[in-house]
Amino acid sequence: MIEELKSITESNVTTKALIKGGYMAVELGKQLEQEKENRIKAEQALSDLQQKIHHYLTSHQALVDIAGSHAKSTLTK
Repeated sequence: MIEELKSITESNVTTKALIKGGYMAVELGKQLEQEKENRIKAEQALSDLQQKIHHYLTSHQALVDIAGSHAKSTLTK
């Protein structure tokens, strides 16, 4: 494991590799948290858009139904 860490951090000294590895882990943790926040925001935006589309389609269908019933009632008069 230490050898892998040395390879990843491009360091031949164990303590230097451990320190660099620690900093890398902290940075990756921050990146992970930022990605989680971005995903949550994207999921919320998607949900909002899906609700708007559903509302639009429901309203559109109601208008089509009203127009159809109005057209039928004017033809029968």
